[in-house]
Amino acid sequence: MAPMPARPGVFALQLAAASLDAPALGWKQVSVRVTGTLQRQSSGRWSMQAPLQVIGAPGGALRDAQLAVVLDPLSETAALLLTQGPTRIDAALPTDAPLHVQLRITALPLNWLSGALAAAAPGASIRNGSAGGTLAVDADGGSLRASGRLGIEGLAAFAHRGSVAAQGLGLRGYVNVQHDAAETRIAFDGALRGGELLAGSFYAQLPAHDAPINLHLTRAADGALRVGTLQYQDGGAVTLNANLALDAAGTLSQLQVINADLDLAHAIPRYASTFLQSHGLPGLQGMGQARLALDWRQGALRALRVQLQHVDLADTAGRFALAGLDGALDWRAGVTLAPTTLGWRAASVYRVPLGAAQLRMRDTDGLLTLQQPVAIPMLAGSMRVQHLALDPTATRPTRLSAGLAFTGVSLGELSGALGWPAFRGTLGGAIPDLRLRQGRVELQGGLSLQLFGGYVDVTRMSVAHLFGAAPELGADLSLRNIELAPLTGVFDFGEITGKLDGSVQGLRMVAWRPVAFQAELHTASGGRISQRAVNNLTSVGGGSLAGGLQGALLRLFSTFPYKRIGLSCTLANDVCIMGGIAPADGGGYTLVEGDGLPYIHIIGHQTRVDWATLVSRLQAATAGQRPVIR
Repeated sequence: MAPMPARPGVFALQLAAASLDAPALGWKQVSVRVTGTLQRQSSGRWSMQAPLQVIGAPGGALRDAQLAVVLDPLSETAALLLTQGPTRIDAALPTDAPLHVQLRITALPLNWLSGALAAAAPGASIRNGSAGGTLAVDADGGSLRASGRLGIEGLAAFAHRGSVAAQGLGLRGYVNVQHDAAETRIAFDGALRGGELLAGSFYAQLPAHDAPINLHLTRAADGALRVGTLQYQDGGAVTLNANLALDAAGTLSQLQVINADLDLAHAIPRYASTFLQSHGLPGLQGMGQARLALDWRQGALRALRVQLQHVDLADTAGRFALAGLDGALDWRAGVTLAPTTLGWRAASVYRVPLGAAQLRMRDTDGLLTLQQPVAIPMLAGSMRVQHLALDPTATRPTRLSAGLAFTGVSLGELSGALGWPAFRGTLGGAIPDLRLRQGRVELQGGLSLQLFGGYVDVTRMSVAHLFGAAPELGADLSLRNIELAPLTGVFDFGEITGKLDGSVQGLRMVAWRPVAFQAELHTASGGRISQRAVNNLTSVGGGSLAGGLQGALLRLFSTFPYKRIGLSCTLANDVCIMGGIAPADGGGYTLVEGDGLPYIHIIGHQTRVDWATLVSRLQAATAGQRPVIR
């Protein structure tokens, strides 16, 4: 600094720093240049206006700024004004304590603070947004303290490799920040407005109105984050009081919801849609009121309380629905609590309707258990829940176990609900032990059904992703004494009398479509088969029809006696390996062996059939070759 010629009290000032570090701001090797005129006023104050160039600061901060300074020796204060475009920073500080600053900020680009954020929270970054307000800042060595009123618009920030993020966020309120080498502590009391938030699988589309929030968080030097206070209110949609913790990798390690009041009609689309989609429930809709409290620590649930009032839930894909859900569930690890009741007015699973029911539950040895059996109306019959036990902690291999019994269920109504052919009669059976293990529903002991005068026994049955986009089902089936006449009548296949036995081993279905099985079906005794059934069975096996007198005789009779019928199919890789009763002379395999006159013998010739082709044959019974009859 040097005096200018012939002008007393006027000095030309040139200040340059080639490499300046400011750890609290995240500045490293930043160059600064100021060139201006320092002039003494009649009041004794000194003033200066000068261009300011800062090269290398995060976010391009003060790259092309103007600096105005007023020094008052009498009051030992300094006032600085920094402007760059619409950005304005007014700073006031005592000259004997230059690291204590009072700031008034207007339209400050938040990416100017990206270095300070990176210093306080490594791995975090600010991409966009602007801030305004008043702050008191104290810096001392490696520590920084700031407090005041702050307003932010359009915040875009990311942390933990994008697993925690904000976009277009607005907030305003009182903020207090304390940072040192050990940790960073932030307290905010104000309101959020608009924008989006992401934290793992949680995503929120924040409301356009002010949503009050009180937040206290601490970030340790290793990156672990603890939110000691989280109080939030979004009108009537959500009222939340909670705390949580994330480890250094950004994984949730603790969550305590002291209370959460939810209006499901608004809370689900605004706060839960992405979470539900990631857990296989896209498009879930709800109405009614819910209150929730939970304690989740070290990968396990420790306590859970749910209260529901006039709740309706529906999956838009039609996989399940609940109407008039009311009541509560109350559970705490290691503590016996009073029983609670949870009931509904109506329900459905895959469009199969269920009637009203009430479940009385209580904790027993860490499990939520059903206190007494419950009969649930189902399609003119009932489904009786014999026993039910749920492990809320998900720490046991078996998450849920239950016993079910079905009585008098209308097959006609069940067929209509599932879109099946119009079966007649009633269905009964039992699942003595159903278990949920690692996301799969397993039937221990099997399911026995009464069907078409006979029995279908289902064993080794399991279902995965029941409400997912592609449910997977596995099972073995055994058929005994099934009456063929009503069965073939339902499918309009052509009449066959007699009784059917057989098995379907290793059945595997994905999205309710078979992808693998070994099936073998045969009659237990003889009977009669209609001409239409002859043609349809032949089309399934790809047979051929002899001409001449045999063909003419075929047209003279409407039914034929048979001794045996047999058909097998092993499905793998979309190809079915076909078989029948036994290999036929001259090649192929016998599908139908006649008995008496007119004698009929049907041979299948195709042993490898594309599954889609076979399904088409079964549906239309018009493709393929015609039968051999001898």
